[in-house]
Amino acid sequence: MITVRVQEEVVDYLRRLAPEPRHALRLAIRDLAQEKGDIKPLTDDLEGFYRLRVGSHRVVFEYQVIDGRRVITCVFAGPRKWIYEVFQSRLLE
Repeated sequence: MITVRVQEEVVDYLRRLAPEPRHALRLAIRDLAQEKGDIKPLTDDLEGFYRLRVGSHRVVFEYQVIDGRRVITCVFAGPRKWIYEVFQSRLLE
């Protein structure tokens, strides 16, 4: 099993959601430990990151190896319509 870490920015996004999508995203993030869900690698400038699709929401994450163990770190979340542009701009900062 893979350890899943969620950064504070993702937690803040989840807190702002209505109960139904919040619950769906939490379940999907929990299932990442078994690498379940609609997961795809990102390309071009976002190569090395992956996205988890949950309805109209996306969670961007990356795989890491920490102390010899595989870890998934959820680094950003948002609605599909703008998440990739905002995430990419934050990477460039």
